[in-house]
This record gives sequence, C-alpha cells and structure tokens, in this order.
Amino acid sequence: MHLWITVFFTLSLILLPNNNSLATSSKKETLRTECLTCHAQVIEKELLKRYIHQPFIEKKCLTCHVNAKDSSPVADQPPSGQQQARAKISWLSMSPSASEKHTFLLPAKSASGKILIDAKVPGKSPLRQILTIPAANTMAKVENDQTPPGITDIKADVQQGILINSVITWQTDEKTNATVHFGIEDTGQTIDEKYSYATDHKITLPGLKNRSTYQVAITCQDIFGNSSTSPIFSFSTADISPLLASASENQKVSSDKIVLKNSFFTTNDKNIILELTANQPVSIALGTAADEPADRQIILKKSGQSTDMTEEHISLTNKKYSSMTVCTTCHEGFNQQKSHPVNILPRGKTKIPPEYPTLPDGRISCMTCHINHAANIEYRLIKSSRKELCLGCHPDKF
Repeated sequence: MHLWITVFFTLSLILLPNNNSLATSSKKETLRTECLTCHAQVIEKELLKRYIHQPFIEKKCLTCHVNAKDSSPVADQPPSGQQQARAKISWLSMSPSASEKHTFLLPAKSASGKILIDAKVPGKSPLRQILTIPAANTMAKVENDQTPPGITDIKADVQQGILINSVITWQTDEKTNATVHFGIEDTGQTIDEKYSYATDHKITLPGLKNRSTYQVAITCQDIFGNSSTSPIFSFSTADISPLLASASENQKVSSDKIVLKNSFFTTNDKNIILELTANQPVSIALGTAADEPADRQIILKKSGQSTDMTEEHISLTNKKYSSMTVCTTCHEGFNQQKSHPVNILPRGKTKIPPEYPTLPDGRISCMTCHINHAANIEYRLIKSSRKELCLGCHPDKF
C-alpha cells in the first residue's frame, strides 16, 4: 500500500505542467483565505442581500483589492526591488476627446522638470510615459500674431441618456482653448477647457432640464491670450437627436501599440507649448509625478476579529483602481452615452452630497453611484431609485 502511495505521488509531480504556477496559485489561495478569515462576518452579512456583485459571490477579493495594476511605479527606468518609489500623480490637464493631435500650454518651470503623459484608447492598455522638459534655449519660439481666433461651424446635439446632455461642437482657425457660457435665462453657467488647445472642439453640457431652451455663447482664446466670443445661439432640449453608436462601437480597435511623438515650443519666460502626435486617436491626460514611499501597506491595529492578525496588512490597491479602473475589465463594452461619465470633477453649480463617495480629489467614480459588494436596491444603487440618485446632485433638473 505504501508503495502505491509513493508511486502516485511521484507521478503527480512529473505530470504537473508548471510547479511555479502551482506555487503562485497556492499563494493567492492563502491570501484569499486570510481575507475570508478576518472579514467572515462582513461577507456573511453582505451575502444575505438581494443584489450581489458577481466577483463578491465568488469571493474574488484579490481581483479588486490586491491586484495592483493601477499602482505600477512610474519612472524613466524600470524600478528594482520593493522599496522603489511609486508615483503620486497630480493631474494638470486633460483632453478627453480622442484625436491624433493634442496641444497643451504648460508652465515653463515645474518642480520636477518632468511631465507625465497618460494616453488611452478604449479597449486597449494605456500608454504612460514621462517626458523631461528641455531647456528653454533649445526650443523653437512661437510668435504672437496679435489676431483673435475665428469661430465657425457651431452645432448643438441634444442626447437623452440617464440625464439630458448637449454636445456642443465647433471649429477655430487656430489652436485655442474653450469656455462655453450657457443657461436658460442667461449664460451665467460655464464649462471650460483652459489648458488644452485644438482647432476641432467638443464640450458636453450635462444634466440639462427637459423641454427647455438654452442660450449659449463660446469664448476661445489662443496661446497668447488673443480671444473672441461667438454670438449667442440657442437650442431646445425638446429636440432630442437620434442616439448614435459611440466611436468605440463604430471603429475596430487598432492592434497597433500607442506611439506618441512630442515637440516643445516656447512663447515667453512663463509658458511652453507641448504638442503630441499619436499614431491613432487617443485621449490624453497630463500630470506631474512626485515621489512617495513604495511601501503602501496599511497599518492595522489588532482587533477582536482575529487574534492571529498581524500588525501589517497586505498591500492594497488605491481607491481609483478598486472603485473605477477594475470595473472596465468586466464592463468594457458599457455604453458611456447612456451612463453617467466617470473620472470627472463636478462642473458648474453641481454639488455632490457627502453620502456619494468620490475619489480623494473629488472626481466621480463608478462607486459614487453603486455599492461595491451587495445591496437590496437594483443595480446596487446608493439611493432607492435612479431618479432619486440623479436628484442628489441635480435637484433642479427634474
């Protein structure tokens, strides 16, 4: 009998395809077991609710909380060792519309002398790289033409999703930033893109009142401050445009990796111009990265949950990843036109109530409206209905 056990054990080792993967799987299972040990009471309570998130049912704690895909270090050279610094990012500007060309106006001097670029295409891994700002005397200089920009081809496209939005598009004869002034009785509300410059413009006016007429004027300013404002025009939210498929639905995602080329120009001692050209339409965010400790472990005090729990908790993902980034791994094909936008700050007079969770800098995430693990309300909403949810931030829109 002992001989057969020995033979079986030996054959099992030979036939195993990859001992390393087994070890990795075992390590993950150990971590998962540790999660369930300390949080058993919470898990049992959540599983009694009516609407439960599928990963929570399957107890995939590591998928959202430990798999640090959004916390990868950012540096000119790949990091080595666990003690390498991670990047704490301060975002300066964003150009959310997908385009092959983007232009930004930046301070001539920054604390680190470096700019972080985050380029994204729906359905593809983002490109993140750091550019070192060159010396001013090595940049080509752009002269002021003293001419205000021309504004043409203005259009308003009213769309009905959870809320009523209007997409305002127009063109300018030179690269400018944009401010849209709008309102029902006057044009006292504004939405702007101060640091991104383009000739093809698009700004969305969110959460408009139903069957109302809005007045709109557009102000554009070039890199040197020469500006012009369009005549006031109007549109009605009673005229809903047919909902078109999003660009990600109409276009097949390119298999090519994102490639960016950059050019720096100087205007004066205060500002520089960064022009980015991509090999495909991308959205761009710019930021600066300051070092913070790589050790992001959360220090926990011992409690009555487990007498064996150590002082140091395993390293967890940041809030952006666990409440927004990881969601797209399963919900990549969701229709953004029918959903509330995420990764944005509230605009105009919109105020987010304190019970609506946001990212640390105030940006809206998926978990601003949805409860992460389980709830007794359909879609795991934080309010009793979709209308009540919308009224929390937009009390004047219904």
